[in-house]
Amino acid sequence: MHDSAGIFWNLRRLTPIVGMLVVLIWSLAPALSWELPLVFTVVVGWRIWRAWRCANPISRWLVNVSVAVGGLGWWLLFPSKLSLESAVGLLVAGVTLKLLEASQRRDAFVLVYSGFLLAVAVFLFNQSLWQSLIVLTAIALGLNGLHEASLDEISTLPVTRKLTLVGLTVLIAMPITITWFLIFPRIAPLWAIPVMADAARMGMSDTLRPGDVSRLGRDASVAFRVEFDGDQPRFDDLYWRGITLGRFNGGVWQQHNHLKQTKLGSPPPALTNGIVKSHYTVFQTASHRPWLYHLEPSTTSQSNVIGLTDGTYRTRWPITSDLSVSYELWERDATGLRLLDNDFDRELYFPVDLNPRASELVTQLMTPGDPKTTVTNVLKWYQSQPFVYTLEPSSIREPNFVDRFLFETQEGFCEHFAYSFVALMRLAGIPARIVGGYMGGELNPINNTITVREMDAHAWTEVWLDELGWMRVDPTGVVAPERIRLGSIDSLRSSASFLSESPLSLLHLNDWQWINTLRWRLDALNYRWQSNIMSYRDKQQSALLKSIIGKITPLRILMLLGATLLLTLVPLMLWFVLRGSALFKTSQQRKLQHIDRRLRHCGVFRLEGETLRQAVKRANAASASDLATLTDAVNAFERTYYAKT
Repeated sequence: MHDSAGIFWNLRRLTPIVGMLVVLIWSLAPALSWELPLVFTVVVGWRIWRAWRCANPISRWLVNVSVAVGGLGWWLLFPSKLSLESAVGLLVAGVTLKLLEASQRRDAFVLVYSGFLLAVAVFLFNQSLWQSLIVLTAIALGLNGLHEASLDEISTLPVTRKLTLVGLTVLIAMPITITWFLIFPRIAPLWAIPVMADAARMGMSDTLRPGDVSRLGRDASVAFRVEFDGDQPRFDDLYWRGITLGRFNGGVWQQHNHLKQTKLGSPPPALTNGIVKSHYTVFQTASHRPWLYHLEPSTTSQSNVIGLTDGTYRTRWPITSDLSVSYELWERDATGLRLLDNDFDRELYFPVDLNPRASELVTQLMTPGDPKTTVTNVLKWYQSQPFVYTLEPSSIREPNFVDRFLFETQEGFCEHFAYSFVALMRLAGIPARIVGGYMGGELNPINNTITVREMDAHAWTEVWLDELGWMRVDPTGVVAPERIRLGSIDSLRSSASFLSESPLSLLHLNDWQWINTLRWRLDALNYRWQSNIMSYRDKQQSALLKSIIGKITPLRILMLLGATLLLTLVPLMLWFVLRGSALFKTSQQRKLQHIDRRLRHCGVFRLEGETLRQAVKRANAASASDLATLTDAVNAFERTYYAKT
C-alpha cells in the first residue's frame, strides 16, 4: 500500500529533492551521455504532473517494464561495463527508476542519499571551483529535502528560514571538515579507474591519424595551467611535449613499445649543460590519459612520475583527477650524442612502395651526407607549395596518404604536416618521429599564468642529427607561421568550426575587452582553487601543519583536533539555545507564544490541556487590564489556525 500522505503527494516536499537530483544529473551529462539526463527530465516532469493531480503511483507491471527498458538502455549506452562511466550511469538509471515509482517516505530518503552519492560521482569527472559551487547548491537542496521528509506534516517555514537552517547546518560541520581535510594523510590511489575508450578525449592519444588533433582544436576545455617561478620562455618556445610517436603501422603512428623507465631527478648530462633556466609547475586537469606535458628539456623528481627514454613523462595510472607536477627547465646542450643502431633503424622505417611520388620528391630534395641541408630543402619546398592550414581538411584514409596530401588535397592541420614530413625524412634516410602535445597557450595578466586549452593541441616532429641529437622541426610553422606567432585563438578564429565543441565558451567574445577581463579574473580564481585546494598534497600538508602547530607530533595533532571539536560544540550549543527562538517556529507558533507571554504578564499560566479561551477567562477573573486586546489576539489565532486546517 502506498502512503497517501507521503512525501511525493505534495509539491512543496517534492521540489527540493527533485531540484537536487536535476542539478547533479545534468552536471554529469558532459561526462556520461545526454540521453540519461533527458530521460530523467521527462520522468521528473511526469512525476510533478502526477503529484499536482494527486494521482496514485504507477502500477507494478509498468515499473517492471520500465526497469527492463532502463536496463537495456544502460547496456546499449555503455559498451564497457566495468568503466567508471558505466557505474555512474547505472546509478543515474537507478535514481530515475526510483523516482518513477516513489510514493512513500522511505523512498524520499533513498533518493536523497542517492543524491549524495551522485555528488561524490560529479567530482570524479570535474573538480573545478564552479562545479564545486554547483555541488554545494545541490547538497543544500538535499539537506532541505531531508528535513522535509523527516516531518510528519508539511513544513510551513518560509523559504528564507529553511535556507537559514541549511546554512547553519553547513557552518556547524565546516570546522571539523576543514580540519580533517588539512590533517588527513594524502594517500595516492591504489588502483586505476577504467574509463570508456571515447571518454578519454582530452589530451593526445597513444596513436595518431590524420584528423585526430584537429578534433581537439575545436574544444576550449582547459588542458592544464602553468605557473613559472621566474621569467617565462618566449611564446614560440612553448612546445608542451607529451608523447613521441615513432612506430608506423599502416597509416597510424604509435608510441614505441620498447621504451624503458629512466631515473628521475638530475638531468641527463648529455642533454644539458647544467644550467637551470627556470622552475615551473604544471597543474594538469583530468585527461584520463597518463601523459604529462612539459617543456624540453625538463626534469622532475616527483615520486608519482615515470620518466621514459624518449624524454617524456607519464603517470602510472591514467589521470582521473587534477594533478600538479613541478619541473626544472634546463638549457639544452646535446652535442656529442649518438643514436644506437637499433633505435636508428626503428626511426627510419617507412614503406617505400606506398607513396612513389613522395619518394621521387625526396630524391630531388635530399643532399647525400648532409641531413641538415636536406631538412632545409624539404621545409623550403613546403613553403613554396599552396598548402592550406585548416580545421576542416579533406578526409584521406588511403595507404598512399602522403602522396594524396602533398600533391592533391594540400589542406590539413598540424598532424597532416607532421605525418608527411616524418615520412619524407625517413625516405631520405634521416631518423624522425612525431611529437604530440600542445603549443602556446594564453597568458592571464591577472595572475601571470599560462592557460593551455585543448584547442592548443599540436603535433610537430623531431629529426636526429649526429652531434646534435633530436632537434625539433615544426613544418606547420613554415606553412602557417601565424599559428606559432599568434597562437590558436587568433590563427583559427576565422575557421567555420572554431570552438564548435564549445558553443558557450567566452572565447567567442574575445574581441570584447571587458569580457576578456572577466574571463581572466574567473580563470585566476579557478586556478587558485586548483593549485591550493585540489592539488593539496603531502608536501603542502607538512608545510601548512608546521606553520600552524610547529613541530608535527601526535600530541599536537590531537590538540588541534580537540580545538576543532570545541569550535564545533560551541555552535551546537548555540543551536539548541536557538531552537526555542522564533527562527525555528511557524507563524502560528509565534502567535501562540505571544499570547502565552501576554497571559503570563497577567499572572495566568496555561494548565495542561487548557484551551486559550479558558485561560483568558481566568485572566478575566484576575482582573486583567487588557482583556479586550487579549481576546482579539485569541480570535485572530483561532481564525488563522482553523482556516489552515
